[in-house]
Amino acid sequence: MSYEKNKIKAVIFDWGGVCCREGEPFASKDLQKKLAMKPEEIAGKVMNIYIGYYIGEYNRDSFWRAIMEHFDLKETAKINPAALSGVYLNSYSVYQDVLDIALQLKKKYQVGLLSNLTPEMRKQVRSAHQTKKYFKPEVYSCDTDVKSIKPNLKPYRVILKKMGLPAKNCLFIDNSLKNIQAAQRLGFQTILFENRKQFFGEIKNVM
Repeated sequence: MSYEKNKIKAVIFDWGGVCCREGEPFASKDLQKKLAMKPEEIAGKVMNIYIGYYIGEYNRDSFWRAIMEHFDLKETAKINPAALSGVYLNSYSVYQDVLDIALQLKKKYQVGLLSNLTPEMRKQVRSAHQTKKYFKPEVYSCDTDVKSIKPNLKPYRVILKKMGLPAKNCLFIDNSLKNIQAAQRLGFQTILFENRKQFFGEIKNVM
């Protein structure tokens, strides 16, 4: 815990791992079986493509075709862009109780969202969960004015500019220690999200 309540004017949430159980681009069991790899192993083999997806250099089809080409995979009923995308988009589950906290916080603070997300998942969560109801502004790694992933500092600077606040007046919540440490270097107040029980215990102090 690292914050001073009397200085907080905005609360900024991460999405994956905070507002939901994180999605996994390589969630397809068929893909994992075909490559005999776990998701993190697949990502490690195609890291440039993987990062490129998160900063908006690929759309759904171009990303999955690049992955298939890298591994020399032929298109099948279960290994094709639409199928792989479908599994990916169904691999997360939202924490509605965390979103409810965000809604409560809006009564007192600006509440924003700062997330590393692919264009595909950005479209999914905005549509399925009406994120504008909870967060303003929303800043994603794949946005055209960002194109950078946390813990790089650019995404944090973009959301500060959109909020019109200095970092010292913003409480940032993320489940990644590296992302928290990057925020602290810029002067953000922070909460490291370890689990929902721990988070609810800490956030109630600023409600």
